[in-house]
Amino acid sequence: MKFKTITIFLIVSLLILPNISLAQTNNSSLDNYVEYFYNRYSNHFDQFGLIYSIPEYGIEEFTKPEKIREWISLISYYKYKAINGNKGAQRIIRFGILNGYNELLARGSESQSFQEAEAHFLTIQILKKFPDLIDKKTEQAIWNTINNYLENGIKALDTENRAIIAATHWQYIVKYLFEKQIINFEKKEYFDNLIKNKIDSAIKKSINSDYWYLENNLNDFSVHYHAVSAFMLMTYGDLSAQSEYLSIAQQMYNNLQKITLSSGEIPAEIGHRPSALGAQFYLMTGLLSYYFNDNNYMTYLSYTRGNKFFQDPNHPNRLEFHSKNIFNDDYAFSDIAELGLIIPKLKSISLYYKINLPKTEQEFIDNTFHIRNTGREIILERL
Repeated sequence: MKFKTITIFLIVSLLILPNISLAQTNNSSLDNYVEYFYNRYSNHFDQFGLIYSIPEYGIEEFTKPEKIREWISLISYYKYKAINGNKGAQRIIRFGILNGYNELLARGSESQSFQEAEAHFLTIQILKKFPDLIDKKTEQAIWNTINNYLENGIKALDTENRAIIAATHWQYIVKYLFEKQIINFEKKEYFDNLIKNKIDSAIKKSINSDYWYLENNLNDFSVHYHAVSAFMLMTYGDLSAQSEYLSIAQQMYNNLQKITLSSGEIPAEIGHRPSALGAQFYLMTGLLSYYFNDNNYMTYLSYTRGNKFFQDPNHPNRLEFHSKNIFNDDYAFSDIAELGLIIPKLKSISLYYKINLPKTEQEFIDNTFHIRNTGREIILERL
């Protein structure tokens, strides 16, 4: 597929959506927004195979998926092609689900972490969308596996943002299994309490009284995992109808606003890891903004325009984040997208052209940071 670049010259910089045609109407949806990324990234897999590498996290060379999270995350990018009747895409999705669950069953339920919670969540989304993708016997085996692995998954010793990620995904899974009458109300209450305890413990250990996410005993700030934690708490609060978690998420989003440049960029280097941010990050931040009724949500969603996160010269359709020409697959984008799609308010998001104007210099001080935001740079001083 060839992608056409259209350059528009205005007195001010006009930020366009990834799929230019979407901005022609205010009735666009989150599906419209993420489909561009799904289809283009799956084009990359069509050309190079189902492989990925993340040097930032120690995966230096391109490798095939091994663990269930890798399988299900990568095949999820074929969703829209499969919806449009592409039989090859449907076969890839089916193949990935079977491989993923065979891998999980081979190592048992006590080996789980947040990664398996993400995989189960994505699998549910696929099977809801494609009810005839696999035979009923295999589908029932998957439901049985999720049910049997549920308690050990929730009790897994995840820490910091991983615990918040895991708890959010397990909350959705528990709710879904209850609705399908796979678990009863007593079991649901039991699991709900386990999940709440898990998330409360993680908040206590990693989010301070100024609503900053700090790792390693509340010492190290991470821009990416601050946004991840805020997004997951928003999702958890929405799913469980608990306003206290929505309040925390909103305060954390307010902090992200303080470190946003005029362009919509939030510099990764003001945190200790990772060294770069990708489309996944700006999707989370934009959806947080929209959920909490900030009219500037397109500041973040527009930042992903065009080839912004498809810059690997050797793999032009690879969804990536990079620093110093070291490229990493941003394969967890699909998980964030699918979480957004389960929340009705986010699913019906309205997309539009966004013009980002220069900001006046701002200064913020709390008990954690002294922030000076000139609009072109962020000066962050730990107090």
